[in-house]
Amino acid sequence: MKRIASLTVLILILLTVHAESQIRGYRNAPRTRSWRIGLEAGVGVIGSDLTRESNNYHFRPLTNLEVAFVPSKNFAAGIFGGGGWLRSSSMGSESNTSFFHAGLFLELRTPMFRGSLFPVLQLRGGVVSMSPELRTGLVTMGPGASTHYSYSGAVGLEVISWRRLGIRALVGVTYTTTDEWDLLVRGNDNDGYSFALLSMHYYIIPRR
Repeated sequence: MKRIASLTVLILILLTVHAESQIRGYRNAPRTRSWRIGLEAGVGVIGSDLTRESNNYHFRPLTNLEVAFVPSKNFAAGIFGGGGWLRSSSMGSESNTSFFHAGLFLELRTPMFRGSLFPVLQLRGGVVSMSPELRTGLVTMGPGASTHYSYSGAVGLEVISWRRLGIRALVGVTYTTTDEWDLLVRGNDNDGYSFALLSMHYYIIPRR
């Protein structure tokens, strides 16, 4: 019995040391099973068939809020919501589209430099409500608001400080099941937009 007890204590000590070494190995990373709140801001530009025809592309602001759960150092999942404006012009006409979108995202992460740097691959899917308008001279017209599905892919880097604060740069592209992002060029292609975002994230660390 004493040998069994001694062996059990030894195994527990070894497991504790191993767990502590794993924590020390990623001492700058947020703990697992934490929650993350983030604010994103950046610019977007219309793409797809418009980029082959339009003469001018205008970068316009985008903003998003996100809430995510981080169950491991390599994976996160959450919800996002936000919106912005997109603009393009050609031959004296100007197309402006305001939009709001929301959905879910999955994120693959890899800790580097003891958890102070995370390369990120993120996939998003959801719905987008847009209101495109076309202005030619003093005349403005548009089909009104409509809702469509959207899907995105993005890559980036996140720098972690104090295990709670993250600053991220993300670039990607969003496609939608519509050709109404611009009213200058209409075709069979599904339009979308490219984006570049900077974001700040705060990790809510659970007590243990």
